[in-house]
Amino acid sequence: MECTVSLWIFSCRRHRGFWLTRTLESLPNNGLPDVVRFLFFGMHGFLDEIIFTSIFNLVEKLDRTMSGHTSLWSFLMYGSCSFVVEKLYLHLRFRRGWSTWRRLPIYICFIYTWEFCWGLALRQYGACSWDYSHYPFNFMGLITLLYLPGWVCISLYQDILSNVLLRHSGQGAGSKKLQNVRSMRCNRTE
Repeated sequence: MECTVSLWIFSCRRHRGFWLTRTLESLPNNGLPDVVRFLFFGMHGFLDEIIFTSIFNLVEKLDRTMSGHTSLWSFLMYGSCSFVVEKLYLHLRFRRGWSTWRRLPIYICFIYTWEFCWGLALRQYGACSWDYSHYPFNFMGLITLLYLPGWVCISLYQDILSNVLLRHSGQGAGSKKLQNVRSMRCNRTE
C-alpha cells in the first residue's frame, strides 16, 4: 500500500488504483493566527452580506441602484460563525473523514442556530438589523428557510475558502507549520 500526503488530499492509494480518504492523526497547525482569521471572516461576511442584500433587493424590489446594507454587528456574527465553521470543517474533514455532503447539514444547523441566537440577543437590546416576519417559513422573524439555498452555497464556499487559507498559510514563512505534518496511519480496509 502506497501512502501520500499533500496539502489538499490526505489519502492512501492501493495498488489497484482505488483512492480511500483517510484522516490524519493530528491536524495541521494553521499558519495564520486565529485573530487574523477572525478578522478576515468578519470582513468577508460584510462583503457577502452587502452583495447578497443588493442582489436580493434587485430581484425582490426591482431596485436597480444595487445598494446593499449591513450592520456592524454582522462583523462579529460572521467573523465568529465562520471561525467556528472552519474549526468544524477541520475536525470533521481531517479527523473524522466526513465528505462535504455529510458535513453540510451540520453547517446549516449551526448557521441557523447561530443566526437565531444572535438575533434573539440583539433583539433584546433593540439592535437586531433584520426581521424576516414577512417571509414564508420564518421562525420568530429571526430565521427563514427562504435563505436555505444561500446558506448551502455559503457553506460550500466556506470549505473552499478554508482550503485556500490553508494553502496560503502553507506558503512562505508559514510553510514550516504545515511541513510538520509527519505521519498518517493508513489502515487497509476492504
